[in-house]
Amino acid sequence: MPFEYESLVGTLYMVGGRAISAPPPGTLVEMAPRKAARGREADTFFALVLPSGDTVAPAAFYDTMVRDGATHYFEGSGSVTAGIRNVFTLLNNRLIEHNQADPRYYEASIIAGVLRGGEMIVGKAGSAVMVQRSKDGAVQTFPADLTDDDQIFTPPLGVGTAPDVRMTRLTITPGLRIGWADSSLADYPLESITTALALDDIGAVLATMREGIKKQITLLVVEFVSPASNIVATTPARVAESTTAAGASPKAAPPVPTENAAPPPALPRSARRGAAGRAVISTLAERLAKGFEVIMHIFNRLVPEPSQGERGWLASPTATGIAVLLPILLVVAVVLLWVSGTGESGFDKCVERALTSGQTARSVASTDVTGTVAAWNAVTLVVDECDALRADDPSMLALKREARSILDRLQNIARRPPTPIYAFQNAQLTDVVLQGDDMYVLDSNNQQVYRITLTEDGLATMPGSYAPIPAMRRSGRVVNFDVGALVDIAWAENGAGLSASNVITALDADGLLIVCQPRFLQDCTAQRLTGAETWQSPKAITYWEGRLYILDPAGNQIWRYDPSGGTFTGVPLEYFTGGRRPDITSAVDFSITSNGDVFLLLNTGVIAKFRAGDQLPFAFTFPDTQIIDSPSAFYLNPNPTSQGVYLIEQDQRTIFETTMAGTFINAYRAEDETLFASLNNVIVNSNQNVIYALSGNSIFGFPR
Repeated sequence: MPFEYESLVGTLYMVGGRAISAPPPGTLVEMAPRKAARGREADTFFALVLPSGDTVAPAAFYDTMVRDGATHYFEGSGSVTAGIRNVFTLLNNRLIEHNQADPRYYEASIIAGVLRGGEMIVGKAGSAVMVQRSKDGAVQTFPADLTDDDQIFTPPLGVGTAPDVRMTRLTITPGLRIGWADSSLADYPLESITTALALDDIGAVLATMREGIKKQITLLVVEFVSPASNIVATTPARVAESTTAAGASPKAAPPVPTENAAPPPALPRSARRGAAGRAVISTLAERLAKGFEVIMHIFNRLVPEPSQGERGWLASPTATGIAVLLPILLVVAVVLLWVSGTGESGFDKCVERALTSGQTARSVASTDVTGTVAAWNAVTLVVDECDALRADDPSMLALKREARSILDRLQNIARRPPTPIYAFQNAQLTDVVLQGDDMYVLDSNNQQVYRITLTEDGLATMPGSYAPIPAMRRSGRVVNFDVGALVDIAWAENGAGLSASNVITALDADGLLIVCQPRFLQDCTAQRLTGAETWQSPKAITYWEGRLYILDPAGNQIWRYDPSGGTFTGVPLEYFTGGRRPDITSAVDFSITSNGDVFLLLNTGVIAKFRAGDQLPFAFTFPDTQIIDSPSAFYLNPNPTSQGVYLIEQDQRTIFETTMAGTFINAYRAEDETLFASLNNVIVNSNQNVIYALSGNSIFGFPR
């Protein structure tokens, strides 16, 4: 995936009115390593960890925190929002473990962000602040009011079982600059900060800030430029350092576009073990070398060189005996040094942390449900780390079962053993239509629509029913049209604007609407929609009373096409009109009920409901232990006897079910959660009472 923006980075580190030339501890800007988790290969991780509380830890402590946080993010999965939360939870848990075992009590504030494409998600805990200035002069701060101490001084990491994470979302544009710093930045006049951020280059920004701030500050400044701009900065900064470098501390380097920096390759687990072994051998060698220096010094004092013409002591029988015994003594010394120089393995230390986390979680009061959930989630994270070092350890499996049992009970999780329905080769299934026993799926990876036919119980496929639809694939041809990138598929019961009713349809990004008969998949027609050039980025389609609706979040609009003489010949009409149009730029999916109510799902976990363009009240009613913050698709079940809303959260590997009014009913997870690691969509067969989940290249079914 190409990078949309490059990052120029600079830092300012002032202590007691004196600027330190080295980058401040706890700062990191890192591109994804080569073996990053799926979906995070093109992300860039930014972080600034700051001392908090009464005791300041050694600089290496904060460097380790920020490197561990980046490693955890790139090795994880799920949404960016969930990834940042998981990093904060991991670091908070480790601080708590340290404070329980060490009399030196440490706290830390953190601000971290992930750049993905043209967007950046930023999270903070504690007293870190951000000021952003775009090229056109627009200013945004985080928190929103830098004069409000309650917003700035939130609880840092290390003081509670669950971190208090605040988040915001930035739209990245060329020339945008952001400054992350400790709370000292809030004492500086905002107008002066934004004036400094508007200067020609980062070096000038930092020089101006240095002149204005008299005492101390830890500041990270980032500028985003397009790759074609070829801007090279000269300010010392820590840039795109790989967390996979074995034991290396961050070093100052001139800031260059981070996407041009080649990160060191990630070491496989066996190589990491080898590196650890080499480190032990290196330590032994150093100890032996020092030992030999001491021995030679003593030897030279006891056995001085003989005078000229005299016989040396080394020629005596005593010296000969020592020469024989010396190799034996060296072997014994090596063995002793080996035993004394090796401590617990990484796995043993991980197990110790996991068991300590378990004890901490058990000590949380049963009345503190939120704290209990956070504590056991932290246990799960540590156990997963241990499992990566050594799989299927009995003690870790038992601890994981305990954590899962408690979390399922508190979070109302219903575990199901999903039945594999069908797996498509090299596919990524993203959209689904169920009509009777026929299921149609869109494979976004291969840009192809397939049909399968389900058995009577809905938990298997009829033999030989698998069929790709030739007209519904990218680079295919239907009538006289070439098919482009497919956007979505939908069933059209009322075909007033189509060649027939009860047909499967697909839309490509160029406005080609393809229509195929369900019983004769070779019998397909197509029409080019008028006004497709007005769309920004179509996301989904649906039909209502013969009209075609197209969700276009980037255009902040739902486009409507009215039928006329069996086609959609007119220009697209705006669903939202007037001066008070809602912001739907974060919409990821939509649907329309039989009475014409439009339901819009936003990527923040909000559903907005509209009728004739006017917004109606809608809110989820969930238990305190459940939260939806990054859904990617949903399904409105229209069946009168089992109406409901089904949403998917890929990072939680969960399917949520609510009533049409938003009241929580259930949360479904697989017994083997890895089956839902790439959860993309959901649909329900009310007749068989079966829920179907699209995950990766597979369709799974389980009883509701």
